[in-house]
Amino acid sequence: MKTLLLVLLVTYVSANVEIPQLQAVEVIKEDEQIAEQTMLQMLRDHEDDHEMKNIFDLMAPGLEEFFKGMNNLTDEDMGLDSNSSTGFNEEISNIMWIVYGDMCEQGTEGCNSPFMGCNCHSYFNKLENPTCRNFPCSLAKWATDGSAAKLFRNIRVQKDLKGLIGAAMESVHPLMKMACQCNPELFSTAVSCAKNYDGKLIEGKKDWKEYKKSMRKIKFDSMIELAYVMFGAYCGNKEGVCLGSFQSLAEEFAAMMDRSCAGETEDQCNNFRRLSGGIYEFIIFLKDDEREKTMKSIVKNFYQFVPKEFWCGNKSCAAGYLSKYFNNNCCFRDAVEKFNVGMVGEAEKYIRSLLRAVSGGEIKIPGFGKMVRTKISQSVNPNRACKRMYYEAAEKCEDLGAF
Repeated sequence: MKTLLLVLLVTYVSANVEIPQLQAVEVIKEDEQIAEQTMLQMLRDHEDDHEMKNIFDLMAPGLEEFFKGMNNLTDEDMGLDSNSSTGFNEEISNIMWIVYGDMCEQGTEGCNSPFMGCNCHSYFNKLENPTCRNFPCSLAKWATDGSAAKLFRNIRVQKDLKGLIGAAMESVHPLMKMACQCNPELFSTAVSCAKNYDGKLIEGKKDWKEYKKSMRKIKFDSMIELAYVMFGAYCGNKEGVCLGSFQSLAEEFAAMMDRSCAGETEDQCNNFRRLSGGIYEFIIFLKDDEREKTMKSIVKNFYQFVPKEFWCGNKSCAAGYLSKYFNNNCCFRDAVEKFNVGMVGEAEKYIRSLLRAVSGGEIKIPGFGKMVRTKISQSVNPNRACKRMYYEAAEKCEDLGAF
């Protein structure tokens, strides 16, 4: 369950590029690590009294510490400067303008692109849709026109996960709306850029050899298929009809975590507190040295104790809150229906190949098998987990005109 919380906590930092001068990312990462360590220590301190202590009460101090540290960040900590056009200090701004020039100011007759690479520019220039063709430059403009700095400032003042997720998704909404127009060519072009990269970020023959070797190992076809279908579901259509719906859903999911850590409540449906017992059972399973730990057994036990309990453990919650905010959200229902066993298989192929590539073959995940793929698909889809509990409350969803 630690992963569930941390995924929400680090959503806004997970996509940042590694710029050493960007102090904000490092400071926020330190706060996240402190929060994680605090929660883990409290879990250890209370592992014998799980019948009396809800696990989210043990997580709450770590979450509180995280936001306290983030709210106390200064402009200097975050590398911000309200007097600059980018909103960042001079050192960071200089780097951002170099990247901007690389991505936006390459002529048609010549190319000097150490960051993005000339091959990549060539691939994007071949796209017919101007929004797609100029997407790399749009990213650079978003970073330099003050939008990125505004995101950092908005993040800093948030007091809960709902606000944090909302601020992040609202900030990138214009970029996502553009990207929805470019599915799947945006992903296939990005893959071509990666496979045939000719920029200067990689130096030395040995590094180039390792890079090209890694690229050959990655199953990009599976990644493109997964991205095409699932990003298409996230968008809904070329106009991004589902973007607002998924933002609301993500904010509500985050709010469930906020409520879970806020203490006891009469409402058992709009939070995760009722999952505490199942989470403890799963932890006990993992700690039991006498029980076999295979991919199949771990996924089976996790599904039984957490996702199935979430979707199917309370009939009133299924017919009420969970139907209202999840299953009767037509964009959500469309997306989870598309995340079927086949899509899980595509994700499996890509992830396994990626881990093998980046680890030099040292990390090898065993094949999932049909049962594991099925449980993963059921974990996000209430109609696959327990359809009868949602059937009567299900509203009709019209065709979204999706990809």
